[in-house]
Amino acid sequence: MATFHRIVQTRWAATAMNGEGARLYGGRWNPPGLPAVYLAESRALAALEILVHAPREALLLEWSLISVEVPDGLIEHAGDAVLPADWRNLPSSPGARRFGENWLRSNRSLAITLPSVILPEERALLLNPSHVSAMEARTLGMRGFRFDERLVTSAV
Repeated sequence: MATFHRIVQTRWAATAMNGEGARLYGGRWNPPGLPAVYLAESRALAALEILVHAPREALLLEWSLISVEVPDGLIEHAGDAVLPADWRNLPSSPGARRFGENWLRSNRSLAITLPSVILPEERALLLNPSHVSAMEARTLGMRGFRFDERLVTSAV
């Protein structure tokens, strides 16, 4: 079993594992129209993902940390050799979206680890909530999460 983490605004915590936000808006590894759940291998990486995507004032909102356990046998690992050359492009990558779309549509595994754009040595997890084994991803817990106020108020 492997444990991954997700930080979401508390108002969305109850539905954080259904992939609806990614279905509506898309993400780095999925186009709009396909549900996906993004998690991180560490709490710190989950926090960094929020820091690079949310406006600083949003850090003062109520957040929740969700920890999820996924069976190792249901996780695929994407090595550098299979990733599209443009996967790190900002703000997004057409190649990464195609890669993720192909993986999601294949239904060959419940989840896939991918390098983080922020810290490529760290791994993100893309989970397919439509996969037949989706119920095997078990939420271990949910608790309030607070960003340190210095991330919002400190001067450069």
